[in-house]
Parts: sequence; C-alpha cells; structure tokens
Amino acid sequence: MDTDDKGYTITHDAIKGKCLVATKHFKVDDLILAEEPFVSCQFSWNSLYGYRACNHCLCPLETVTENIIRLSNAAITEVPFEEYCPVTDKIHDYVQCESCKVWYCSSTCLETAYNRYHQLLCRPDSNDPLHYLEELWRKMHYPPESHNIMLLCRLLATIELSTSPQEANQLVSNFCHRTENENENLVHKMLGEKFVDQIEHLRFGVLKSMPVRESSQWLTPTGFKSLLALVGTNGQGVGTSVFHQWATNCKKHLSSDQMEKFEQFIDNAYVAMEEAVGVDFLDNEGSALFQTHSSINHSCFPNAASVFDGNHVLRLVAIRMIEPGDEINISYIAPCELEHSRHTRQKYLQQNYVFTCRCLKCEEQINDPDVTSDDDSEMEDDSST
Repeated sequence: MDTDDKGYTITHDAIKGKCLVATKHFKVDDLILAEEPFVSCQFSWNSLYGYRACNHCLCPLETVTENIIRLSNAAITEVPFEEYCPVTDKIHDYVQCESCKVWYCSSTCLETAYNRYHQLLCRPDSNDPLHYLEELWRKMHYPPESHNIMLLCRLLATIELSTSPQEANQLVSNFCHRTENENENLVHKMLGEKFVDQIEHLRFGVLKSMPVRESSQWLTPTGFKSLLALVGTNGQGVGTSVFHQWATNCKKHLSSDQMEKFEQFIDNAYVAMEEAVGVDFLDNEGSALFQTHSSINHSCFPNAASVFDGNHVLRLVAIRMIEPGDEINISYIAPCELEHSRHTRQKYLQQNYVFTCRCLKCEEQINDPDVTSDDDSEMEDDSST
C-alpha cells in the first residue's frame, strides 16, 4: 500500500486491480491531485489541420482571434474582449526547434522535450519514415481521434532516453495488464476491423522509424498489440482550447451589460465554427498517459472529474463530497451519456475497456431490462464502430 499525506492512497482490489482511495475529506471543487503526464502528444489530424499547440505541453499557440478566424473559415474576423485572451502576453516566449521547426510555448518546454524524447524524433526531412508512419496512422484512424501512433513513439523514445530504462519499462508494464486476447480485441476495436491486417504495417513502420534497443520488448507482435491496447484504454484525452480559456476569463471579469454582448457572440461563433469544421475540431486536443490517474476506476456515479487548464497537466477535482476511505472514481463515459440505460453503458464499457461495471448506480439498476432506448442509439453506434 502506497500511503502518504497527499490525501489519497493507491490500494489493490482482487477484481478491480488498482484503486485510488481518499485518506482525507474533500469537498466539492477541491483539488485532489495535479499530475504531469508520463508522455503526451497532440492528435495527428488536429496538427495537420493547423491547430497550433506546443509540441510538448499542448498549450495553444494561437490567439483567440486567430483561433476563431481559422475555425470559422474567416466567417468571423473580429473578436470582442481580446484583452482576456490567455496567450497574448506569452507569444514572445514561443521558440522553434532549430532542426525540424516545430513550435514550443517556451524554451523550457523545448529543452524538456528534447531531453525526454524529441532528440530521437526530430525529423526535418519530410520523406523520413516517421512521417510516413503518421500518414499511415491517419489513413487507419479517421477523426475524431481518440488515440495517436505518435504518442506510442514518444513513449518508446522516452524509454530509450531514460536514465533508468529498466524502471521506465516497468512503469509501462504497470499500465499493461490485459490478456493477449483482450489486447487483440481492443486493438481491433480501436483501429476498425478493416485495418486488422495492417497492424503489422504499423509495427514495421515504428521499427523503421525508431532506434530501438532498450524498448525492444514492446515491438514484438505481442508487445506491440499490448502497447496499442495501452494507448486505447489508458490514453487520457487532453483539451487545451484557447477559445474555452478566453470564454472562462470573460465570464469572470465582464459586467452584466458586457455579458449580453459576450453571450450573443459565443452563440454566433459556435454556429459559424460548427458549419466550417464540425464539432470534432473545436479544441487543440491530444492524448496523454498519467501514472497515478491510471489507477482511478470508473463509476457511472463518479465523485471526481479530470480537467485541464491550458496545458497537459491533469487536475483531478472533487464533484461530490468525498470522505476518508471512499474510493475516488471518475467516469470513462462522457457526462452527457451517463443517463443512458444500464445496458448501453455496460455494453460500451465492456467493448471499449473490457470490464463489467459494478458501481452503485449499475447495481441499483441491475433489474432494469437489457434493452436499448432510442436515446441510447448514438452511444450504441460508438461502441460498435
């Protein structure tokens, strides 16, 4: 048992495996923990479509005006209350990798990225096999993305450059706890059945792109499927929208008279952006792997939520009262989908995360009929694609 005074401890359950348990009282909105990821990466399609974000921490690098102009396809060119844009005063800190020209929000992020993984992944040549690998991934995984092959490459590079590769490999092993058959099913689910035969192409693509010595165990056929399943089940989505940050700042500072103008602009902006790019591209989004956060189990009646505030640092916040001894749970299902039927929730969790939910809400609804309502049909479609 890993016990300290941080307010939580990691325990082990015979059925659930790791559990995060509170050791002190948390009230609503209390911060339970803040965690930097073991590794993070922007989604490939977002990057291709011009979402400017720090290549390390995913902090947005465009102003709110630049963001809205791009996402609305220039249908909106003027943005009110620009003084509340969170990145305007940070632009002078932006730096590029001298070799491959990718951008970072600061020299600190550039240096951190270079030391951890970027020196192995810096590829200025557009014909480099690593760029071919990313293009292959895009052909196999259309938007909206929930995973990224480049996150896997950064993971391997981090192991290769670690001062203790053995410890780094062990940490990754701690994420991987599925059986071979479960991994196979998860990978097929993640990529789509029509791409099953191309998993080996992905693996060879990584082998061609990466100098692998310390992490070679993950590039055997079995090890590679285990890594893909790891990314699929433990990858945490990261949203760092400058538009969202600007809107939050406005709500904190605007007068009641100004709020009317602001809310009208927000409504018009969402309509324009959805018409231009669709709802799937309104964020600078990526994915990340978090060591402590991966210990948190799902509940359909969660008492905590994961939030981001402008970069890849995850903040776990209480959304209900939590007492010492309570297990801390989040939802693996989108909040708007938690009211779907028990049958639909169970099917989604089994297909996407390979477990049967036994939370309080599911146990209370155990006698509900195993049927899918009309309102559940979209979530059912998501679990079968």
